Amino acid sequence: MPAHIREYQRAPAVEHALTLLERKTIETKPLIPRPRMPDDGFPSAAAVVDLQALPWDYISREPTILRIGGNTRLQTLVENAAIRNVANGVIAEAAALAAPRTLRNLATLAGALDGVADGPPELMLALLALDAQATVQGAASPLRLRDHTPSSTTLLVEVAIDLTVAASAALARVARTPLDQAIVAAVAAVVGRTARVAVAGASSLPFIVDTTIDDSSAAVIDRLAAAIMEQAAPVGDYRGSVEYRRQMADVLARRALAAAFARGANA
Repeated sequence: MPAHIREYQRAPAVEHALTLLERKTIETKPLIPRPRMPDDGFPSAAAVVDLQALPWDYISREPTILRIGGNTRLQTLVENAAIRNVANGVIAEAAALAAPRTLRNLATLAGALDGVADGPPELMLALLALDAQATVQGAASPLRLRDHTPSSTTLLVEVAIDLTVAASAALARVARTPLDQAIVAAVAAVVGRTARVAVAGASSLPFIVDTTIDDSSAAVIDRLAAAIMEQAAPVGDYRGSVEYRRQMADVLARRALAAAFARGANA
């Protein structure tokens, strides 16, 4: 364990975890397994709290809602039948792209969503496109996942997806190799009369655009692609220039939207 970690605790209950994380006497952060390990392997804090004993490891398929606990392992998302049967299996597909299997057996849903700023974005995009709701410890009611800001004291308990209306979805991405982290990625979903697409790699953080389906699918795709180009503010790096990322955001969003519409029509 790195020298800067002076204390490790595994919290047996939620209240114990919060008591430790809210201490003022020592900087404390939660130890949440991510699909991409940080450079030093541990949070930059003097104390860490392991959350894996908390009762947030579950998948519950109810008639009108799918619930996924924050401690659910990514490999479970890949293999679970209920997950694979929602929105053309886009959540399972995204989870499989998050990390090699060895890390998927360790990394959790909360870890994947917490580390999206510098890690694989596909799982976050899939949940955003499906307009998932987040339950956060201590919050009075669930909020839209797009409005959730992870922190050491806002622990993700659960993500829920409304199944009232059937959804079709598709993922498109570009990367240096098939399993490398995406340079740009997009997930599109058609849910009832709403078309939505979430994009990563075209700005510092993932963003979402949506519209009502009141015209042909081609017109809806054009409208959403134009909205993406308005919001895109990519930052170039060694994996892709600003212009490349802008162009790929347009191409991939159109590709994902076309596939989502086609899957919905063939359902």
